Amino acid sequence: MLTSEVFKARAFRLALAFCLAVSVATAAAFGLIYLQVSSADVQRVGAILVDEAAKSVGDTEAGLRQALELRLTRDIRRLDYVALFDANGTKLFGDVPAMPAIPVDGRAYVVTAQALPDASGAEPAIFVARRRPDGGVMLLGRSLREAYELRGIVLRALAIAILPTILLILAIGAIFARRASQRFERVHGAIVRIMDGDLDSRLPFENDGDDVDKVARAVNQMLDEIARLLDQLKSVGDNIAHDLRTPLAVARAKIERSLDNEVGVEQLRDTMEAALVQIDKVSMAISAILRISAVENSSREKQFKEIDLAAVCNEVFDLYEPLAESKSIAMAIDAGNPVPARGDGDLLREAISNLVDNAIKFTPPGAAIRIEARTVDGCPLASVSDTGRGISSQERPRIFRRFYRGEQSTDTIGHGLGLSIAESIARLHGFELTVEDNDPGARFVMRGSGKTLPQPGARKP
Repeated sequence: MLTSEVFKARAFRLALAFCLAVSVATAAAFGLIYLQVSSADVQRVGAILVDEAAKSVGDTEAGLRQALELRLTRDIRRLDYVALFDANGTKLFGDVPAMPAIPVDGRAYVVTAQALPDASGAEPAIFVARRRPDGGVMLLGRSLREAYELRGIVLRALAIAILPTILLILAIGAIFARRASQRFERVHGAIVRIMDGDLDSRLPFENDGDDVDKVARAVNQMLDEIARLLDQLKSVGDNIAHDLRTPLAVARAKIERSLDNEVGVEQLRDTMEAALVQIDKVSMAISAILRISAVENSSREKQFKEIDLAAVCNEVFDLYEPLAESKSIAMAIDAGNPVPARGDGDLLREAISNLVDNAIKFTPPGAAIRIEARTVDGCPLASVSDTGRGISSQERPRIFRRFYRGEQSTDTIGHGLGLSIAESIARLHGFELTVEDNDPGARFVMRGSGKTLPQPGARKP
C-alpha cells in the first residue's frame, strides 16, 4: 500500500485526531501539575516565613541578631534572606542590599527580581516584613530559585515528551491504518471477483466481531441466498417450457386432428373439452408460479398476528381427512395443545395443506399420514409424516426447487410447485422447512426459529 494512501486512510485521520487530543490532554495535565507544584511550594515557604516572623518579632535586638546570624551560618546553599532595619530604614544587619518594595504588614510577597547579596545578579524570592516594637523592621526571605528551576524542569519535560508521544501515536495510527486498508482491499478484491462472475467468492472476515465482520457476514448471507435463487432459476426456464409446452402441444394436436379429419360436432366437442383440460393444466401451472412470486414478494408480514398453529393443523386435518379416507389412507393428528405462533393463518394453512396434499399423492392405500403440532424449546413446530415411498437422500436437497419432480412422481398429476410454495411461506414466517426419513416414508418438519418476527407496521431491515 502506498504511503499517500496510508495518510488518506480514515484510520490514520482518526489516529491523528486522537494524537492531537492526547497531546492537548498531556499538556493540560503537565500544566496543571506545574501550577500546583509551583504554587504549593511558594505558599508553603511563605507560610513558614510568616510564622517565623510572628514568633521572632518580639525578641530583643541582640537575641534576634544572634538568631539571624545562626540562620545565615546554617544556610549552606545561600537561599535565606534576613535583615534588620531601624525606624529610619537604615540596615542594621543582614544579607539584603536594600529593603525590597513590599508592605510591612507581616504577609508574604513574591519579588520577581531580588538582588543577590554579592550584587552579581538577581533572582526571584519571597519576603515577609514585620514591624518591631521599637519601630524597626525585621525582614525574612527565601530564594525561589529552586522552585523556578523545578518549573523549568517540568516545562522541559513537557516539551521533550510531547514530540515522541505525537510520533508514537502517528506510527501506531499508520500501522492500524495500513491494517484496515489491507482489510478493505481484500474485501474490495472479493467484491470485484463477484462482480466479474465468480459467485462462489465470499467477503473475508476475521472472526473478531467488529462492524466490518458483521457487514461481511451479512453480505455473505445475502450472496448465499442469491446463489440459491440463481441455482433455482437455472432450471426454471427449461422446466416452465417443458411443463407448458407439453399440454399446449397436446391441445394443438387434438384440435388439428379434428380439423383435418372434419369430424362431427360431437367429436369436435370432445376434442375441445380435452384441449380445455390441457389449457387448464397450463393455467394451473402459471397460477402456481404467480402464487410463489406473490408469497416471496409479499408484505403481508405487516399483518401478522398471534395465532394457534395447532388450530391451523386441525383445520387442515378436517379438510383432508375425507380425501385420505377415500384413498384408504389412515390419517391422524396430534395437536391437542395450543401452539402459539405469529404469522398469517391463511398462508400457514396453505403451506400445511400443500404438505398434506403431497403426502396423500405419494402414500399408497393402507398406509398412514400423521399431522403434529407442538412447541419445542419455546419455538412452534408443525410436521406432516407419511409411511409412503419416502424420499432418497440424493433427492432431498432438490425437492423444494420449482418444477422439480422426482423419479417416482412421473405417474402423479402435478407441476412440482407445491413444496416450493410451502417452503416460501415457511421462510416468510421465519420457519425452516426440512424433510427427514420417517422409516418408512418421509417427514416434513416446519420449525420456528424463535426469532422475533416483524411487528405490524414495522419496516423491513
